[in-house]
Amino acid sequence: MKTFRKVIGYSLLALAVLLIALIASVFLFKDQVINQFVQQANRQLNTPVKIGKMDVSVFERFPQLSIVFYDVYAEDSHEGQYPLLTASKISFQLNPIEVYRGKYTVLGLSITDCETNLKINSKGENNYTVVKETSSSESVGFALQNVLLVNCRVRFLDLERKDDMQFYSNRLRASINSQKDRYEINAQGEITTEHLLIGSLSLPENKLFNVNANLFYDHPEKKLTIRPSDLQLGPSFFTLQGSYQWKDSNLINLSVTGKNTTLQTLLSLFPEKTTERFREYQSTGNAYFSAQLNGEIGTKKSPALRVDFGLTNAQVKHPQYHASLEETSVAGTLILPAIHNPNTATLSLKNISGKLQGKTFRSDLEIRNIHDPDITFAFTGEVNAASLFGFYPIKSISEPSGTLIADISFEGKTAWLKNKVTAQQASALGSVDLKNLSFLYGADRVPVNNLSGTLQFNKNDLALSNVAGNLGRSDFLLNGFFKNVITWLLFENQPVSIEADLRAKFLDVNELFELGFGKPTETATKPEYEFSISKNLNLKFNCEVGRLTYNRFKATNLKGDLLIANEKAISRNITLEGLGGQLMFTGSIDATNPKANALACAFLLNGIHVDSAFYVFENFRQDFLLDKNLKGQADAEVMMDVVLNQNLRMFPETLVADISATIRKGELNQFEPLKKLERYLDDQGLSAIRFADLKNEIHIEKETIYIPQMEVKTNVSVMQISGTHRFDQQIDYRIVTPLNNKRKINVEEATGAIEEMEGRAKLFLKITGTTDDYRVQYDTEAVKRKIASDLKKEVQELKDLFKKKQKKKEAELSKEEFDW
Repeated sequence: MKTFRKVIGYSLLALAVLLIALIASVFLFKDQVINQFVQQANRQLNTPVKIGKMDVSVFERFPQLSIVFYDVYAEDSHEGQYPLLTASKISFQLNPIEVYRGKYTVLGLSITDCETNLKINSKGENNYTVVKETSSSESVGFALQNVLLVNCRVRFLDLERKDDMQFYSNRLRASINSQKDRYEINAQGEITTEHLLIGSLSLPENKLFNVNANLFYDHPEKKLTIRPSDLQLGPSFFTLQGSYQWKDSNLINLSVTGKNTTLQTLLSLFPEKTTERFREYQSTGNAYFSAQLNGEIGTKKSPALRVDFGLTNAQVKHPQYHASLEETSVAGTLILPAIHNPNTATLSLKNISGKLQGKTFRSDLEIRNIHDPDITFAFTGEVNAASLFGFYPIKSISEPSGTLIADISFEGKTAWLKNKVTAQQASALGSVDLKNLSFLYGADRVPVNNLSGTLQFNKNDLALSNVAGNLGRSDFLLNGFFKNVITWLLFENQPVSIEADLRAKFLDVNELFELGFGKPTETATKPEYEFSISKNLNLKFNCEVGRLTYNRFKATNLKGDLLIANEKAISRNITLEGLGGQLMFTGSIDATNPKANALACAFLLNGIHVDSAFYVFENFRQDFLLDKNLKGQADAEVMMDVVLNQNLRMFPETLVADISATIRKGELNQFEPLKKLERYLDDQGLSAIRFADLKNEIHIEKETIYIPQMEVKTNVSVMQISGTHRFDQQIDYRIVTPLNNKRKINVEEATGAIEEMEGRAKLFLKITGTTDDYRVQYDTEAVKRKIASDLKKEVQELKDLFKKKQKKKEAELSKEEFDW
């Protein structure tokens, strides 16, 4: 035991002496060691290297001696000053005994925080020819058993072939054994593909691989052989093998095979943005994947890539959803005859089949030319809506039910669909039958129920045959044609032409406006919608609606037509029953300026209840004459021009209208201006006036309502009324009434306001001011008789001018082209 302890003690003492001697030697000869190493290394370098600091350490990789360089900057071999490599720290490990003998053989190497820029310029010259050709007798050799890269990034840029690749490794460890210019390399660690662009082909980026590689490099033959090596990408494993040789020409032959392949394996090879929604899907059953890259790499030559993948008898499901695909099979192939030219690529998904909740389907898809896709697609099968959206949910659709039966196909280039001239070259054929399809749509969960009917595709057009259902509280039955509909659905700013007939029992226009133009803002006191007519919409529309509601307005038996083209809408015949009577309407609206929509219209009213009209239209936004003051039935002919803003509110200064109206069985109750006439008239019936037919020709222009003199025969007396009523509520009414008793008037004040003729007296009054502050006065103006005739003349002149404008506008509208 004592002997053993002595041996241990002496050994430790010898080791300590050796360590102290080694440290002392390093301290004493550090500069010499560094200078000798740098001199030997510089003999083999063609480009300058700048080093911020150099040191020698015993402890970094004991018992090896470490020469450590800090803040290293190595220039590339191109003209000018460009970095080939930058690193915060490079450490070389050497045998200390060999160093003292003057032989600097590098046994290990570690590089920290480095960036390497490998480049080939447009002339084919690389920037990494920095090592001189050396003989075997040189004193610096490379037998690296331990190479460590920490936080390193490498970029390769080939301007001749337009390749751009960038890799990053957080930690990579390798060993290199060499014999007669032949090197065997083993590497383990992480590599991230930050950027991969080969020609115009962008490959998956930001993929983190765990690598266990076995490489053999034959320098005389300029050949790199990749022996079977393992790559791990997430849960997926691949075997990579092949070779790359560039002695006489650049030849590559690589193959990749998936191990224990699943759906996740296939998805992991595509960009994350493309497959993000499918990441959580899982598969059981048989899956396969393999890829081959073969051919010559040159300025005008490119290797070919073939990828085979697929599923057989697999189950595909999402862990959070109930539905799953059963007995799923698909055979996929991606072929690029020249990897630098993706335009030649072909993606095929053949014999896609499976079951979704017991309903079978079959499909095929082929895409030729990724950048200008030429697609062939076919689908046949019956799909349960709940299962379909249960397997692949769409955020805007919830609680689906019903069935879709499809037999459709498509063939053509997507680019064709973007042009009206070439769209007909694409061919979409087949039909989709809707069977009691129901779902809730959007954030407001608007119910769409009982959709049934047939969608028939013919090239780029769609025919609707008895497509019926309920949208919210509204129902519909549609028959018609949608021309250019596929292009319109797939791409923005594409035209669509619709020729359709609508039948409906009930339409809730408020709800439909919310769906079509957006929900009104919470701050709005009343619903306001952004009205517009798309420049891409052409419409020829006929409708029959049993009942319709919009705000307070209710109508029945609506029939009419609508033409839309060039951001203009025209209706030549709309009839409906509402407000207690009948309405007929024709008109047009020009929405080419969305903030100034020009409306020109004419309509007939027959038997409209006046109080209902005032109530529905909210007393026309005034409180002078209210629905509670009026009763009676109105017949009217109206011609009107007005400009509306995007919320369909009029610009008052633009309103011009002619109204030829008759009111039957009229009543005017509790109308304050007339009640104030009791001061001048000996009659207590002015608070409740009844009158027979009342006729007049009213004109509206310059924000003023012009009322020519009209005779009003009431239960009280016979009066003549005329005047103006401005939109700012300035009023100027003139009234002529029989004066049966002078006891209630001041004869002196009324001088000039009384006219006596054949024993009868008439009193002339005027009501002036505003609707909130008005006065009833004697009309003592000398021209009192001329005022009414002048007003009548002015109104007639304005009407004549308006009619001329209307005729000109009708002529212009008749020239509008609606091409179907």
